[in-house]
Amino acid sequence: MKISLYKSCSSLLLGAILLSTASTAVTSAEYRWECQPAAGGGAWDCGPAGSLPPLPAEPPQTVKTQPAASTSPLAAPAEPQADRIPAGNLAQPPETARNRPSKSSGERKTPPAPSSAPPEEAAPQEKPAAQNTVPAPAAPEPEAAVSEKPTPQPQEPPPEATPSPEPSPETASAPETEEAPAPAPAETATAEPVAPATTLPGANDLALQLDQGIPWQQCGPAAATPRIPTTESNAQILIEADSATALPDENKAHFQGAVVIRQNGNSLMSDDLQFDNTRKIIRSDDRLLVQMHDLRVLGSKAWFDLQKQQGSMAEASYRIPSRKARGEASLLEIQDSKHSHYENISYTTCPPGNQGFLLTADSMEIDQDKQIGTFHGAKLKFLGVPIFYAPKLTLPLTEKRKSGLLVPSAGYSSRNGLDLTLPYYFNLAPNYDATFVPRLLSKRGLLLGGEFRFLTRNNKGELYAEILPDDRESNEYGTRGALRARSHSNLSFLTQGLSADVDINWVSDDDYLDDMGRSLAVTSTRHLLSRAALNWRLPDWDALAEIRDYNTLDKTIAPKDRPYSLLPRLAVNWTHFQGAAGLDYRVGVEMTSFYRDDSVTGSRFDLSPTVSLPLIRDWGFLEPALSGRYTSYELDNELPGQDNKPDRGTWSASLDSGLYFDRSVNWLGRHMTQTLEPRAYYLYTPYVNQDDLPLFDTGLLDFSFNNLFRDNRFNGPDRVGDANQLTLALSSRLLSETDGRELLNASIGQIYYFRDRRVRLYPGDPLDDSSSSIIAELSTSAFDHWMLRAGLEYDPNAGSKVRQGLAMATYRGDNGQRLHASWRLRKGVLEQTDLAAVWPVSNKLSLIGRWYYSVEESHSLETVAGLEYGDCCWHLRAVWRRYLDSNGEAYNDTALLQLELNGLGKLGNNIDNFLDRTIYGY
Repeated sequence: MKISLYKSCSSLLLGAILLSTASTAVTSAEYRWECQPAAGGGAWDCGPAGSLPPLPAEPPQTVKTQPAASTSPLAAPAEPQADRIPAGNLAQPPETARNRPSKSSGERKTPPAPSSAPPEEAAPQEKPAAQNTVPAPAAPEPEAAVSEKPTPQPQEPPPEATPSPEPSPETASAPETEEAPAPAPAETATAEPVAPATTLPGANDLALQLDQGIPWQQCGPAAATPRIPTTESNAQILIEADSATALPDENKAHFQGAVVIRQNGNSLMSDDLQFDNTRKIIRSDDRLLVQMHDLRVLGSKAWFDLQKQQGSMAEASYRIPSRKARGEASLLEIQDSKHSHYENISYTTCPPGNQGFLLTADSMEIDQDKQIGTFHGAKLKFLGVPIFYAPKLTLPLTEKRKSGLLVPSAGYSSRNGLDLTLPYYFNLAPNYDATFVPRLLSKRGLLLGGEFRFLTRNNKGELYAEILPDDRESNEYGTRGALRARSHSNLSFLTQGLSADVDINWVSDDDYLDDMGRSLAVTSTRHLLSRAALNWRLPDWDALAEIRDYNTLDKTIAPKDRPYSLLPRLAVNWTHFQGAAGLDYRVGVEMTSFYRDDSVTGSRFDLSPTVSLPLIRDWGFLEPALSGRYTSYELDNELPGQDNKPDRGTWSASLDSGLYFDRSVNWLGRHMTQTLEPRAYYLYTPYVNQDDLPLFDTGLLDFSFNNLFRDNRFNGPDRVGDANQLTLALSSRLLSETDGRELLNASIGQIYYFRDRRVRLYPGDPLDDSSSSIIAELSTSAFDHWMLRAGLEYDPNAGSKVRQGLAMATYRGDNGQRLHASWRLRKGVLEQTDLAAVWPVSNKLSLIGRWYYSVEESHSLETVAGLEYGDCCWHLRAVWRRYLDSNGEAYNDTALLQLELNGLGKLGNNIDNFLDRTIYGY
């Protein structure tokens, strides 16, 4: 529970101890507040201690004051901070080491009388002006007169916030990627700040003030109230009250009736507050509300000793507005500025009246020296049912990592049975850590995994390994396992722009990922790549030295169709723009050694210089280019009679041109700019016979709109296609005149051949079509909530006219609706449909589904069905999944379950990440 809990609870714990930290600066303050009757008894003088003349020992006189009054700073800190209110730390003298006040009966308490005779009430101290004395009234009165203070109007709640999902860490399986170790990022709230509840019509409204401005009705976290910077004006402590009684001889003050103390945007509210300036004790036997930057606490029977930095509050209720979190504590005790104790504490992000989930503990201790919170008897209840218990649970108060159990996950699959993972995290050092990942598979046995991550100034990486000592489900394999190692090194300390990358992947057998993988992407892996590379990048140059090795897991792939390993590959590229005569220069040089079992192997050298002259204007462009290519080989295992050192040299000339036209249009009530962009591209490459050259890494490019403008129809240097052709294309776009967003993009193009194409991948008859297929593409987001995309390759020269096709529609509703439908076609290769949806059917229930179907093979590739049930503070997701293995021979059924508790974490499988990978637009 470590990772998921501390991110949300740390704010709760730190917020709750703000009452203790607020007193840190108080003890070093050099001023105290004193008031005494002025000469003649007609007014009161107030000021810093020691600045007033001594008075004879006589009972105080009661005077009637005007509404405008002032107080000097009360125990002001030497360096006030925005989240500290010295006068807001309420205290009562401790009788023992731990003084536990009795529970409040909810009735208004009468302040205890001092040991001497009760003094008469003094005139009320009103909201301060910028002076230290209170003007005298016309004549003194025999009894205290209470003057009314203006009542501010309640503030309106802020606008609703935008929900912001909270990310959740996931322990990945062997072929998946983990991020480098770093503290979990803090959540970013996108809502309007929650207005502080500073209005106090009366003490009976304190409970309403506790929740004022917190948007409980909306989902997602709310933004915290912005911190008010400390200035000379707001650092002063302002006190408002209906009446105030000062006892100069006892150095005490008693405030009554709607007492409000403010400083630096923080406030304390009560109906009764007493201050002993000699002993530095603040006390309230009535209910009081403390409001700080992002914390509100309502309680009773509160006291605080500013000198000893001790205090307590009974029957406390708290709110954390930014997280929309709340809870209770029967007792809050502050033992010193670094340690505090809480009893019967609770935490939830559900709104008042909703007990969807509740985290409780018999007691909790906060140790700020060690930055640790310790829970005793921690219990987590979901819908009133206990689902987790820990006799002792420790959590960090900051976002620093801490050793402990991570969130467990559980699932079921027909291939492995019950799948239970219980990872344990080791925080070994600030820059490296480890995770032990035991995974119990009921049909196969115990799989032991481990991950090590490191991060230094110039290096970062991870190592993951797992082993299954004895697979009970397989008679073919005994001990099985996997290894993944990845690292990136910044070697700029050796020379500028130098870096190194390593990515090693290994499995014990070809079926390992099918049996142990948890995602379709993993189980569909056919070639496992391992790579090591050294990169050197400068402004005009880049160089690469790399080794690549492929392990083909799918043995049904013919040896001639498997990729070559590169042992090694060296490549250098130089690019210089706007050189002599305004020309652009590009030169590429590559040397590669290829290896594959039972195949022709050898090395290849390739040189490809290019020079171009781009002429660009607002209304169009023109770019002539000239390029050359020389390639030579040294081959092994060549057939008898074949040249083992073949080479080829050729050149290409091209002319690319285009025009831009635009006009303003009004479509569907929107003001838009429509563009018309014709483009013509001519390419000439002479024919050179290349039948004697091997095919190491070269194939035909996919036929797409962008590839109509390539200077080679092949994707590697082993073949350079001969060409005498002209590409004509037309594009049109619709741009919003409001924000410049592209609302529609439509393109169509075709190549016209002036001679037959004789260069083929394998020897054969020339291609004699006079034109290519027609390529058309369309994409639009002009319709609210919809994104539409379509593409088509239409061949007028073939019997089957449509060679490739794509149609896709995605809908994203305002209330969480997600709908995706697509169709894909590659003639003779695949034809697939994909239909997926997440659709709310009520405020609490959403249905989840996906059907991924192969029309070519007449069977389902993947089927997903599930539901999501919950409200703003919790969600329960259950998903059933059936998918085909990589060989297309057998189906695997899995069941996934996840419980998400808002602001606390996620338990079970990471279904939301699975849906993000599975359902487009989720």
